[in-house]
Amino acid sequence: MTTHRILVRGGHVVTVDPALGVVPNGEVLIEDGTIVAVGRDLGVSDAEVIDAEGGIIAPGTIDTHRHTWQTQLRGCCSDMSLQHYIQGFWPDAVPSYTADDARLGTLAGALDALCGGVTTVLDYAHVTNSPEHADAAVDGLQEAGIRAVFAYGLGQTDLFAPPHYDRMADFTRIAGERFSGDGLLTPGVAFSEIGMAPTSLIAAQKRLADEHGALATVHTGAVWANPTGVAELAAAGVLDPRTVLVHTNTLSEADWKLAAEAGVKVSTTPESELNMGAGKLAISTVLRHGLKPTIGVDVVSLNSGDILTPTRQAVAYTRWAAAEPLNKDGQDVQVVSPTAAEALEWATANGADALGLADRVGSLTPGKRADLIVVGGRHLGVRPVNDPVGQLVFQTSPGQIDTVLVAGEVVKRDGKLVGVDLDGLLGRLDDSAREVRERMAHRAATAVPPSPEQMVAFPQWMAHNLAS
Repeated sequence: MTTHRILVRGGHVVTVDPALGVVPNGEVLIEDGTIVAVGRDLGVSDAEVIDAEGGIIAPGTIDTHRHTWQTQLRGCCSDMSLQHYIQGFWPDAVPSYTADDARLGTLAGALDALCGGVTTVLDYAHVTNSPEHADAAVDGLQEAGIRAVFAYGLGQTDLFAPPHYDRMADFTRIAGERFSGDGLLTPGVAFSEIGMAPTSLIAAQKRLADEHGALATVHTGAVWANPTGVAELAAAGVLDPRTVLVHTNTLSEADWKLAAEAGVKVSTTPESELNMGAGKLAISTVLRHGLKPTIGVDVVSLNSGDILTPTRQAVAYTRWAAAEPLNKDGQDVQVVSPTAAEALEWATANGADALGLADRVGSLTPGKRADLIVVGGRHLGVRPVNDPVGQLVFQTSPGQIDTVLVAGEVVKRDGKLVGVDLDGLLGRLDDSAREVRERMAHRAATAVPPSPEQMVAFPQWMAHNLAS
């Protein structure tokens, strides 16, 4: 059998591997999708060459929280609070998606991620209106060619009504039918929302995930009026290193101690949390408790689709928060923290660890799969490369990422997605977006709002669920 060899050469190789560091004017040799060597002057003459001269070669970034299906609704939440999103936008959006809309949104969202250098994503797929929707979303990820954890949404899409089909049974079907164990996609579950289902049900969902070797994830600590549920989940045995808590802005110190003891993973989504009023980013608290920060996009209905943009927002906020006490005291900061190198780990190696993929991706380490990006050296915003790590974090935009590989397959070359009928895709996306928005408008105009009695009883209902 012929070995396919690729040599990526001529750029500053940012490995995110402590043993290898940064290799100036370096090379990465790939064989059959696996990195086999990193260094200078590897002496290879029988490989396909990808020229990174004057640029930067780095691991693909890793997104630990994205609702990929929402791509048709790009920009719709630009001025929305989180409460508006939860109470108005999301309940209208989810049921307005057909299965084909779910496939198309997931496909386009995954391609947008790849174009921005995101090679792995945790797709928090809570558009599972039917088994057909779930299959369609998996189809979209597979067609895009992205590496992904498909987190099947097990919770309800109506605050006051349970799902109309057995989602746990359907997850079992999908886990058996759609994941081979050695492909780009791995199974995950997105729990029912905390307080909107009994804790005992969430515990059962966690047991189901464990039975199938699946990652688990859940939103918590983004809404100040709602309980975090961390103590209840800990008592039920839900929290462990295969559980990703998303947001966590409102967690108490007692919550954090439980989370740290369990070794959970944490995903921070800076753009949505800061812009929607969810509170202070939790990154410094995550670090203080010995956990590893990771970064998520969340929703392109508000945010950008790449990971480096929210990563630099997270750095800026965390540096500001560290400096604020000194500044208020009339003192100047002498050393900024965290560093660019630490932040790059949030977007790469830490994300791989959170998704259970650290043995495969997250750094340019020989033996790992070749998920990497080339920031082209023919861009004014890139040259000269004086600090490749700092420039990745603070100065790289999706348009400067010329080449993207996933498992050694080139999915973006010379700034363009490979094998994608972009004009056709954009036309279908526009049509789908228009139809989804029309259905949402109809639902908003005709929906019967919750009764005052339901709203008054809502906090008591959530408290009952937490205790159940």
